[in-house]
Parts: sequence; C-alpha cells; structure tokens
Amino acid sequence: MYDTTTADLIALTRRHRPGDDDERRHLLAALDWLATAGRPFDRDAFDPGHATGSGFVVGRDGRVALIFHSKLELWVQPGGHAEPGETDVAAVAARESAEELGVTIDPASVSLFDIDVHRVAPRGAAPSHLHFDYRHLCLIDAGVDLPGGSDAREARWFSRAELSRIGLDPGLRRMIRKAEAAGLVS
Repeated sequence: MYDTTTADLIALTRRHRPGDDDERRHLLAALDWLATAGRPFDRDAFDPGHATGSGFVVGRDGRVALIFHSKLELWVQPGGHAEPGETDVAAVAARESAEELGVTIDPASVSLFDIDVHRVAPRGAAPSHLHFDYRHLCLIDAGVDLPGGSDAREARWFSRAELSRIGLDPGLRRMIRKAEAAGLVS
C-alpha cells in the first residue's frame, strides 16, 4: 500500500501523456521507481533517486526563461529539490522557478508538461543518483524582469532563434519542440 504522497505522484504520472518515445521511457521509469519509492521527495534518497520539480517558463510573447546554473555551468530551466514537508511537484516547480528567476509564480497556475529522468553526477557527500524531474509549464508576462537568484548566476529570456544557438540538454530541447507544437514558443 502506498502513502497518500506516493499515490498522488503515481496518479499524476499515469495521467500525463508523453510527447514522444523518449519521454514515454522516462514516464515508465518513473512509474517503476514509484512502485518501490518509500520517500519520493527526500533529497537524501539516492537509491535510485528522488523527485524534483522544475518550471518550463514561457512568456506570453513566446520567449523562454532560462537560468545559467552556477554549479552545472549551462543554461537550464529553473527547478530543484523539494523542501522538507513539500509533497507537491507543482508547488516545488513554482517555488524553485520563482526563487531562481526572481519572479512570482502562482503554484495554482502551473501544469505538468514533461517528465524527465536523468542521472546526476556525485557532488560532495551525495553519490550519483537519478532525478525524476516533473517539469511544469509556467506562463507569465513576457515583460517581467528576471533578476535571478539562488543557484542562478544569470537569468534571461531567450527567443526561439537564440535557443537554437546555445547548447541545451535533450529534455529541454524536447520541451521546446512540444511548446512550439502547442503554439507557445515562436
């Protein structure tokens, strides 16, 4: 029997419709993990990993907000770990996006957009492990300044043309394709 937190995450995962075969594999991996995950939001659960929440933040003008992550040294969508007691990936995605971009994002306004499972390299006392990343679409006003914060060395808006000129991980490229197909990114 699952606790309410795990059962809710399983239900959310099952309702999600993947955009392609890669995302389908990520979704199935998340369901396999959830079948045995005792503490899905515990950032210290490393075998095999834990849930994270991130935001695919899109301005109403079709631009995408990314952060230059200080530790990873690359442009990524904002996101991260649940705080102790947090058990809602949408709330995690909204909070982390707001903190890293320096803007306000209402958790009630975000929706699950993508599921990605990726390996994180060892860092400090944390061994290599998996992030089961629940990526949420966050639509905000495009004129909002992005002062950045927390893990972000820089935060900025990118047009579609600019996105095609920078190195992005496959999961982020997948979200951009999905957003283009939905008419959100131009």
